[in-house]
Amino acid sequence: LMENNNKKSLFKAKKNAAQAPEVNSSGASGEINAEKADEILREFSKEDNTRSLTKVTSMIVNAFSLFISLFLVYTAAFGSLPAVKQRALYLLCAMVILFLVYPAFSKNTKKGVAWYDYIFAAASFGCCFYAFINYEAILMRYGISNSTDQFVFVILAILVLEGTRRLVSPALSLVTLVFLVYAYFGNYMPGMFQTKAGGLARMADHMFMIPEGIFGSPLGTAATYVSLFVLFSSLLQECGMGDFIRDVALGLTGRSTGGPAKVAVVASAAFGTISGAAAANVVGTGTFTIPLMKDCGYPPEFAGAVEACASTGGQLVPPVMGAACFIMAEYIGIPYSNIMIAGLIPALLYYLSVFITVDLRSKKLGLLGMPKDQLPSVKAAMKSRGHLAIPFLAVIYMIIRQYTISFAALVGIILVLVVSPLKKETRLSFKQIAMAFVNGGQKTVSFGVSCACVGMIIGVATLTGVGNVLGNYILQISQGNLFITLFLVMIMSIIMGMGMPTVAVYIVLATVAAPVLVKLGIPVLTAHFFCFYFGILACITPPVAVPSYAAAAIAGSNPSKTGWVAFKMAFPTFLVPYVFVYEPGLQFNGMGTSPISTIVCICTCILGVYLVAAGLEGYCRRPLVMWKRVLAFAAGICCIVPEHFTDIFGVVVLVYLFISAGKELKAEAGKVSAQ
Repeated sequence: LMENNNKKSLFKAKKNAAQAPEVNSSGASGEINAEKADEILREFSKEDNTRSLTKVTSMIVNAFSLFISLFLVYTAAFGSLPAVKQRALYLLCAMVILFLVYPAFSKNTKKGVAWYDYIFAAASFGCCFYAFINYEAILMRYGISNSTDQFVFVILAILVLEGTRRLVSPALSLVTLVFLVYAYFGNYMPGMFQTKAGGLARMADHMFMIPEGIFGSPLGTAATYVSLFVLFSSLLQECGMGDFIRDVALGLTGRSTGGPAKVAVVASAAFGTISGAAAANVVGTGTFTIPLMKDCGYPPEFAGAVEACASTGGQLVPPVMGAACFIMAEYIGIPYSNIMIAGLIPALLYYLSVFITVDLRSKKLGLLGMPKDQLPSVKAAMKSRGHLAIPFLAVIYMIIRQYTISFAALVGIILVLVVSPLKKETRLSFKQIAMAFVNGGQKTVSFGVSCACVGMIIGVATLTGVGNVLGNYILQISQGNLFITLFLVMIMSIIMGMGMPTVAVYIVLATVAAPVLVKLGIPVLTAHFFCFYFGILACITPPVAVPSYAAAAIAGSNPSKTGWVAFKMAFPTFLVPYVFVYEPGLQFNGMGTSPISTIVCICTCILGVYLVAAGLEGYCRRPLVMWKRVLAFAAGICCIVPEHFTDIFGVVVLVYLFISAGKELKAEAGKVSAQ
C-alpha cells in the first residue's frame, strides 16, 4: 500500500501506456512504458509530482489520507460539524499531506522530506487544530481577535500561500499575496482604492474568526461534497471504469472514418467525468489514443491537439462537472441540478466542435477506421463492467431529483462498493478499497489548499470592497456596453486561466467580474457560467496551454504547434458563451424564451460549429478553395449569432457549399468514368 500510493492514481494510464506505441522526439514508434507516462505527468501536473517517502512518512501520509476519506463519508452520512470545525479539520489533514508529499521545488522529488517541511506540517497541524478546539471560545468573542488569534492567522496564511505555490500555482499564490498586502495597507491607498478596513486586526477578525477568508465557503464546498465526488471517482477508477470507457469508445467509433481520433474524443469526454484534471486526463487516455491516431495517419500535432481538447472539456460534461461548478452552486445559491442542466448544450457544442474537426480532417486525409478484429466488443465490455454505470446513473437521478449533493455522492460511493463484487473483473479486495480511499483522500489536497487560498481573496474583497472597485473599472472601460464587457471578462478569464486552475479563476472572476455582468441584466447563473466556461478554455489557449504540452510530450510533436492546433480546433466554442448570454434558452433557464426559439438556436449553433470547422479545416464534402473557406467561416459565425437574418445567411451558404461540392464530385466522377 505504501509503496504504490504515490503512483496508484496513474495505474490505469500506465497500464494503457504499456500497450501503446511510443513516439520519441524523432517521431519513430517505440513503446510508452510506465516510467515514460509517469515522467510526462510529473512534468505537467504538479499534483502528481510527488517526492520519495520513507516508510514512516508514508504511514503518516496514508493515515491522514485515509482519515480525510473516512471523515467525509462519516459527516455525509451523519451530518457535518459546525462550519469552522469541519473546514479546519479538513484543512489540517490536507496541509499536513501537502508538506510531506510535495517538495518545495519540483527537482527535489527524489529527495526525502526536508527538515523545514516537517516544521511546516507541524505548524499547519497546530494552526488548524487551534481553530478546531477553540471554536466555542472564538464564538464567545463575537469575531474579535486577540494577539494569539492574529499570530495563528498570519502563520496559517503564510503556510497556505506556500502550499499553493508548490502544489497549485505560483501565480495564484502571488495574486492572493497582492490582495492581502492591499488589505493590510488599505488605509494608505490613494483615491477610490482607499479603505478603512485595513490592518492586521481587521484582517484576522474577518478572515480567521468567522467562516470567511481561509475558512470561507470555497473551503466549505471542498470539505463536504466536492471531496466526496473525488472519492467516488477514485473508487470507480479502481474498479476499472477507465478500461470500460476505453473499450466502449473503441467499439462504438473505432471503425468509422478516422476512428482512433473519435475514440479519443468519446473516451476523454467520458473519462473527464470521473477525473477533473486536464493534464491527468491527457495522460490517462492519451497514452493509448495518441499513438493510435498517429498510426492511423494523423500528424503528431493534430493527434496531440485532439487529446488536449477532449481531455480539457471533461470539466464541462454533466453530471460530475469540474469542482468550480460545485462552488458555483454554493456561491450563488442555485441547485447543482440547474447548473448541470445549464451545462448540457455548451458541453455538447464543445465536443461537437472537436468531433466535427476530427471527421473533416480524416476525410480530407482519406483516413480509414480500425479493422474490426482489432476492436473490443461493446457487448463484452457491457457484460463485464456495464454494471459500473449503476452508481453513475443513480447519482444523476438523485441530483436531478434535488437531493443534497453530499448525499448523492455518498449513495454513489456505497453503490460502487455494492455492485463492484458482482463481477470478477471489478471485484475489489480490502487492500484495493483501502488504496482507493487513501488515493481519494490525497487527491483532495490540491483543490483544498487552492480553495483556502482563493477564500482569502474573497475575504479581502468583502472586507475592503475592492471587488466593486474593480468591477466599476470594467464598466467604465466598456461604457456599459454588454458586448465589450463580455469581451473584457473573456480576456480576463483567459489570462488568469493560463496560470491558475479553473477553480481559482472562477472564484476570482465570480468576485470581481460576474457581479458586473449581473448589473447589466444577465441572469446570475449565466453570468457565472460565462466566467467558468472561459476559465476552462484558457487551459488550451496559447502560449500557456498545459494540456497541449502534455499531449505533445506523448505525441513527440512541437508543443507550441500542438497548442495552436488545439486552439484552432476549439475556436468555434469560444463563441458559445456569447450565445447563451444573448439567448438564455440555450441553458434551459426559463427566462421567457419559447421552446421553438431554443430548438432553432441549438440547431443553428450546430450548423455554425460545422461551418466554422469546415472553414478552418478547408473541407466540406471535398477540399475548399480559399474564398470558400472564408465564406464558410463567416457563415458559421453568422449561424452561431442568435439572429434570424444571420441564421438564414448561414444556412444558405451551407446549402450552396453542399450543392457545389456535389456538382464537383459528380463532374470528377464523370471524368473518371470517361477515362
